[in-house]
Amino acid sequence: MAITTQAIHHLRRYSTQLPRDPHYKLKATLMTGYLVSAFTLPFVPPLLETRRTRADGTYLTRENVYCSSQYLGCAR
Repeated sequence: MAITTQAIHHLRRYSTQLPRDPHYKLKATLMTGYLVSAFTLPFVPPLLETRRTRADGTYLTRENVYCSSQYLGCAR
């Protein structure tokens, strides 16, 4: 009985209090930065390429990646 009471007390305290780790906020900030960069960095190279080709004027004249001239089924 005493073991279950202690377990319940520890679970309640764990769920209502912040962890006692002194570097908790630093770790949380680093993890948030990691997740944000993991989800945004894959979109940066296509964005830069699109901006470069629009500045060059070749954006509308470049060949479609999915429909190149080497494939016969491509409509022109």
